[in-house]
Amino acid sequence: MPKKILITGNHHTPAIELIQQLKDDPKYNWLISYITDNYSADYHIKNSLKPLLNQNLYQIRGGKFYRYSILKTIKNIPQIISAVFKSIKLIKKIKPDIVVSFGGYITVPVILASKILDIPSITHEQTTTLSLSTKINALFCRSVCLSFDNKLPSYIKNKSIVTGNLLRRQIFSTTSKTYQHLEKIIKSKPLIFVSGGNQSSSVINLTFLKIIDSLINKFTIIHHTGKSDLAMVKNKVKNHKNYYPTSFVGPDDIGWILNNSQVIVNRSGANYCQEIATLKRNSVLIPLSFSQQNEQLKNALWLKSKLADNTIIIEQDNLNPDNLLQAINKLSDQKLTASPTKKLTNAKLLSVIHKYV
Repeated sequence: MPKKILITGNHHTPAIELIQQLKDDPKYNWLISYITDNYSADYHIKNSLKPLLNQNLYQIRGGKFYRYSILKTIKNIPQIISAVFKSIKLIKKIKPDIVVSFGGYITVPVILASKILDIPSITHEQTTTLSLSTKINALFCRSVCLSFDNKLPSYIKNKSIVTGNLLRRQIFSTTSKTYQHLEKIIKSKPLIFVSGGNQSSSVINLTFLKIIDSLINKFTIIHHTGKSDLAMVKNKVKNHKNYYPTSFVGPDDIGWILNNSQVIVNRSGANYCQEIATLKRNSVLIPLSFSQQNEQLKNALWLKSKLADNTIIIEQDNLNPDNLLQAINKLSDQKLTASPTKKLTNAKLLSVIHKYV
């Protein structure tokens, strides 16, 4: 008899990896459904979740909780209540054996609805700090699964399990249809990968463009500009042979890029930091200056503790062309440890799920 699971959350990268693990699970045949927020333009929803789940993907507005503004939260209460009732309706339709959440405010009404309907639930935290949604969900779920050994309040500590994060399996790939032809070139002109997280960053893009002329003759550059900046970047940088701007780097290319990069310039989201640590890459990290609880700086410091000689942190308020160029040049001479030759699969969260079904 198949088991039914409902996944929810806006942190789609680890959720997609869990879906892949569920599809490969030898113990149970899973029927998988997903509730996410109503972001029509999200890359993962369109290109990963919909192909994986077909008609079993549902999008609703969750309503936002504001950590530092009670008034703003109060204004969102009608939308939050509406999301709870919509979640109850969907859960009654789906009839899951378990609910698993991956971050974001959409998870709160879904976890609350599962509690009302007496469906066991698990919440997973990807970052070095506990988000507000995780703290709320912990009141209602059976287990809180952590990527890090976080400091916890007592009501969470008693139900917490350190499972680690779920790294997307694509980062272990060493092939790419888009960039494979660069393999000979990057032996003499090492690869720099410039990004700014899933949505990219205009601050990083504009700063990098000011130093590209100093790098282009020595390096091959793949630049994830984001959709909104691609036209601007192409207009400013013309006729450079070794420069490859793109609006987004998809799952079929990300493994080859990360494994072949001499230097990665990026934000310091939890997933990226843990991927860089696993692959042992050189990185210049520019933490998002307004991330909740300063979590991106904490992620960057965690990576620095793991790869001290391979990691340079530049806080956004201090970012300028000179120190970015200096950091890239310094890491371009830093030797790299070989990446893992085999895919590493973290099935600890899946083991916790098995306990409740």
